[in-house]
Amino acid sequence: MSITENFVFPLYIKDKVLEEITKIGKTSPKEIFGYLVGDIFKWKEKTYIVIEEQLFILGAVYSQKYSTSQIEGTAGAYQKKFNRLKKDKKFENLRIVGWWHTHPGLGCFLSDVDLKTQRYFFPESYHVALVLDPINIEFKFFTLDKKIKRNYKEVSSAVISSER
Repeated sequence: MSITENFVFPLYIKDKVLEEITKIGKTSPKEIFGYLVGDIFKWKEKTYIVIEEQLFILGAVYSQKYSTSQIEGTAGAYQKKFNRLKKDKKFENLRIVGWWHTHPGLGCFLSDVDLKTQRYFFPESYHVALVLDPINIEFKFFTLDKKIKRNYKEVSSAVISSER
């Protein structure tokens, strides 16, 4: 990829956030999930997201019927945790910009269940899904795209320092 002077990745994630998600992902052989918290910016007519934090609440239950994890916990539990996070001045302008989940040993893609989750809970054009395979140590970001047969596309991203 050739990067020009005006190049802007559509998405940036703080290194500490990716490290936290990776650490959490390695603790469970089952699929687990959380929320991505950040903000949306514009620079020279280009929109991009910066992911500043993640929210995780323990509770994934293996489901033999679907060969995937069914997530325990309610949206209300995440909303409470998100509201506590926003009380900190440095996070008061942040919003939920997507979600993350693991595919242990399966690679990075959106399954049919993942697509339903994205469509129902994260339908905005800026919402992203981060899929992490903690066994193969890889991650990818995705967003919905109705123009493509599989209905989603990978989003280019960059990991940035948390020290800013």
